[in-house]
Amino acid sequence: MRHKMSRLTTLLTLCLVVLVASACGKTADTASNTAAQNTSQTTTQSEEKGNQMATDAYGNQVEIPIAPKRIVYTDNTVGDLLIFGIKPVGVVQQGLQYATYKDELKDVADIGWPPSPEKIVELQPDLIITSTPDQKQNETLSKIAPVILTNEWDPMPVRINRLGEWLGNKQVPEEFLAQHNAKIVKMWNDLQQDGTIEKDETASVFQYMIGQKRLSVYTTSYLPGFVYNEDGFKPTAAIQKMIDNPDDYGYADISIEQLPEIAGDRIFIVYYSDEELKEVENMTKGPVWNQLPAIKAGKVYFVNGGLGISTDPLAREELIKQLPIMLKK
Repeated sequence: MRHKMSRLTTLLTLCLVVLVASACGKTADTASNTAAQNTSQTTTQSEEKGNQMATDAYGNQVEIPIAPKRIVYTDNTVGDLLIFGIKPVGVVQQGLQYATYKDELKDVADIGWPPSPEKIVELQPDLIITSTPDQKQNETLSKIAPVILTNEWDPMPVRINRLGEWLGNKQVPEEFLAQHNAKIVKMWNDLQQDGTIEKDETASVFQYMIGQKRLSVYTTSYLPGFVYNEDGFKPTAAIQKMIDNPDDYGYADISIEQLPEIAGDRIFIVYYSDEELKEVENMTKGPVWNQLPAIKAGKVYFVNGGLGISTDPLAREELIKQLPIMLKK
């Protein structure tokens, strides 16, 4: 009798286990199906809006249009955008009067600096690209259109490849860089072969801001990003220390007494206005400057800001043409 009761109890227990497992399986399937449906609905809604998740220059995820048509661009590297065949609907015109492509932008709306939300809202943008890390300002602008951060201090290839990801067009930067880099290699090789430059010559790039009476040496940004090249010029040891120092990333303010240590075999001085050019030309004739080997050898070059303070691809294309002319004068 006990054996029969034991068998009956065992059978009942097994039945209960099977029923519970079956119910749990159905619950799990239902939960899984619900989650899948929710994910599908979210994806569908995002696709319906024509949006995508993009990574900005600082690693943040931002929802932006898949194919933006009306872009407001607040930086002076507008050439980054122009190589994609896209003309922005709004830019900061201040400073662009020196750009090599200024005529192409003369009819584009000026949003002012700092960017005016009132002017931007009138342009009805679907995307705002900026490198300004002003959180309060960007929160205001994000009420008009999605805001995504670039970084104008990043090397040009990094910026345009990132832009290609945002715009869904990686082919444009790939093709541009392949052709551009080939031109640069040829330019430096030609300059070495015809004796214009010698191997391992050093160079330094300065700017003197006459309004602020401030002398700066550029380290990683702007013109140094072009003239410092494996086949071209090298930074001096003092400038290399600055390049390796995060605090001097981009540029560093210096005193005139530091010039003998910092100046290279070639000196490039960036200027903007004719007034500024006249003053820096006179400056190089003064004490300390006139004792530098590069000045004595006549190897000082004055570079307009449109080429010297620009890292966009169109300015770099123009530099490939203009730098050999400067060096051969």
